[in-house]
Amino acid sequence: MQEIKDELIHQIFFEMARRQPKKVAFQIRKGSHWQRYDYSQSELLVKQVAGYLIEQGLNRDSKVVLISENRPEWPIIYLGIIASGAVCVPLDTELSERELSNLIDDCGGGYIFVSAKVLDAKFNHDLKKKIKKIIVLDRNEQDGNLISFSRLSGRAIDNLVAPPIRPSDIASLIYTSGTTSTPKGVLLSQANLVSNLKGILKLEVCSQKDNFLSILPLHHTYAFMVNLLVPVSIGATVTFCSSLKSDEILSLIKEAKISILVGVPHLFSLLHRKIFKELKNIPVLIRPLFYPLFKTKVSQAFGKDFRIMVSGGARLESGIGSDLGRFFKFIEGYGLTETSPVLTLNLDKRRKSVSVGRPLPGVEIKIDKPDKFGIGEVLARGPNIMQGYFKQPQLTKQVIQGGWFFTGDQGYLDREGFLFLTGRKKDVIVLSSGKNIYPEELEGHYLKSPFIKEVCILGRKERRFERELDSLFAVVVPDMEYFRKENQVNINERIRDEINIYSRCLPQYQHIMGFTVIKEGLPRTRLNKIKRYLVKEKYLKKGLALEHGPAPLLSEEDKKISESDTAQIVLQYLSQELKRPLNLNSHLEIDLGIDSLSRVELVLGLEEKFAINIPDSIIYGVFTVKELILDIQELIQLTQTRERPAFEESKRWAGILNTLPAPAVLDKIRIPARGIDKGLTFLFKLFFLLIFRLVWKLKVFGKENLPEKGPFIICANHSSYLDGFVIFSSLSQRGSADLFFLGHAKIFQHPLISWTVKIARVISVDPSTHLIEAMQAASLVLRNKKNICIFPEGGRSIDGQIKDFKKGAAILSKELNVPLVPVNIIGTNHAWPVNRRLPRPYPIQLIFGKPLSWQTLGLDYAQISSELRKKIVELKKLV
Repeated sequence: MQEIKDELIHQIFFEMARRQPKKVAFQIRKGSHWQRYDYSQSELLVKQVAGYLIEQGLNRDSKVVLISENRPEWPIIYLGIIASGAVCVPLDTELSERELSNLIDDCGGGYIFVSAKVLDAKFNHDLKKKIKKIIVLDRNEQDGNLISFSRLSGRAIDNLVAPPIRPSDIASLIYTSGTTSTPKGVLLSQANLVSNLKGILKLEVCSQKDNFLSILPLHHTYAFMVNLLVPVSIGATVTFCSSLKSDEILSLIKEAKISILVGVPHLFSLLHRKIFKELKNIPVLIRPLFYPLFKTKVSQAFGKDFRIMVSGGARLESGIGSDLGRFFKFIEGYGLTETSPVLTLNLDKRRKSVSVGRPLPGVEIKIDKPDKFGIGEVLARGPNIMQGYFKQPQLTKQVIQGGWFFTGDQGYLDREGFLFLTGRKKDVIVLSSGKNIYPEELEGHYLKSPFIKEVCILGRKERRFERELDSLFAVVVPDMEYFRKENQVNINERIRDEINIYSRCLPQYQHIMGFTVIKEGLPRTRLNKIKRYLVKEKYLKKGLALEHGPAPLLSEEDKKISESDTAQIVLQYLSQELKRPLNLNSHLEIDLGIDSLSRVELVLGLEEKFAINIPDSIIYGVFTVKELILDIQELIQLTQTRERPAFEESKRWAGILNTLPAPAVLDKIRIPARGIDKGLTFLFKLFFLLIFRLVWKLKVFGKENLPEKGPFIICANHSSYLDGFVIFSSLSQRGSADLFFLGHAKIFQHPLISWTVKIARVISVDPSTHLIEAMQAASLVLRNKKNICIFPEGGRSIDGQIKDFKKGAAILSKELNVPLVPVNIIGTNHAWPVNRRLPRPYPIQLIFGKPLSWQTLGLDYAQISSELRKKIVELKKLV
């Protein structure tokens, strides 16, 4: 690789343009054609921009603002600004009108290069008026202080006396949006940027043959360095892409013959998911046999020229780099705006998992005040360290001491000099016990759950036992696509279970002690870092109550939907029943608290309102009020175009329970049992009873409390796969033969155990999506004088504590006038806990309580369920 001798960025570019004038420097696809600029054309435009600014009398103290989407003009304008001797101030196009105005005032930028799109959206009359010159891209402007970029064809810099530019002169003033509320202006000199550039090039990762895909905003120093300065300094090509959709990126990579993709962890997480989705369906033991074929398929998707992925700007999830590194060279970097920006690179040949790599040539890294684990604040020193913060000398003195820059990041170095980050110093949660929590590490652990799309872990103070203690609180964004795919509607309950499951392998002090589920994504920077101060502001400081601000603005389509007769009836009914504000986008569970059982009651009420029968596909297939309204509208239209079935006005719970379940469910219920079934039941019972007594020292109490004849409902706490087998083994021979279980279909449809369903009298239904069928099946069993076992918690408890009960057992008991037999199972949560693949020996006890009539527990379903739970909890005191 050619060594760079120049110390000025624009001179490095001019030298490359002299060597290969016809090589494409920048390109972008616009519709069906490509817009391309070779190095010679780009050089001329750079010099024209510089010439114009010199003619305007700008100097090294002048600030010129650049606000534009990524496009070939962006690097041309930047290079022109610094070639004129002025300072470039690149700003984020996503900033608000007020934020833009404040930053322009702060830097004193009298000249602004801006795209027409940003000008129209973000510049009001007052802002335009106070700026000396606005140079507009994409539009022929010549009005007052507005001028078109296309008319910037005055004398080039070659025909003017260029000001003397020194390496120590400021090239960029970068405002960091970061994860804090106050942006800081970082002053980077020509020497800072060139030193970082030279350090990267010494590693010889890329060459002039490469084609870089630019998708990250260039106002960030990470994208600016790796996607602009590096390629133009070696004569490579930069291809701009405006989309962040993985399909469109893959298409462009192949079409444009991209060889290097620079992105943030979120992008590589999406690509990882897309690439490995197919591989996950192949059993682990035989996956290696498929890798050659799979690798060929992935290579074809990216094209034969693609070879390198570069990740930076935020923390990369564990495993993604090593997985993608099987197919391409994968490089992970670390740095900050204040360090120009790259400090370390984890290169493909010498990479270490989870590490961000070793320092660049010319960069020194050390750990300040390391603790007993070697963890402390990361300090950096080298010619790449910024000149300081704009207008903030005191802050500069705080972060640069003795030539060392205090990064604010926590981490440690291993013996080989690899840096490992644990989190931001200001984000470390210090518990009252003195334990340090690094939230980014912990968030990565919980993100392993497919049900969790995003999570932010915060520290909060709460009073317990008259003491103020610290605890961990999580703000969770569920993966709604995965919930839909799994037909799960009880979102809060599922998220609670996932948090508990993933907490089990962590020390107690790292357990999440509270959470809230939100619909919107977490607030993030353009490089995908969580803005924790905004999360704290919204979900901790302001409390967690549902915010009922002004109703959101509706699109024309949504206005039409909300004004329909169907919508008015649905919205009015929901408001009356739930007694809380709602709108079209209200989520049935997250916002309105409607779980799977409440959905049935909701639909029963809507059936009466509209006098139609609403199928299960609507009950469990919708997630928002809008989806509910649209599905009911479609159902009404269908019933109007054909003969309308008679509406069952009596279809409340009594009517539902007296209706036979669907044939597919009915086929799973064998009444009366065949002789062979009874024989197998006897053998199974003896086998399981022997196993439980030998391995788990099973003890059964209160067996005399069981009624001699059915029907009755056994209601037990649930924390293990063993619970059903324990109950089955503890009954008499007749009791075992007459007992049915409601089992989760996902478990009992497995081919290895599906053959046992009829013999063991397991009714395998998914109660979260087919609750009515589950209730009808249970009713059929009870009406045939048989007994049924239900676990009213609706799922396994993670910690052995008995959760709140669902109302299913209470409904069956009250509507069919059937007694409830409370059962408390002790020890199965230790014998086979949720987070273990295999069971282990641990003493198990089972206590049968006396039968309870629903009248002795309460008048409504909720009260019956609550009192039943109390009775089961109290049984534990009897042993």
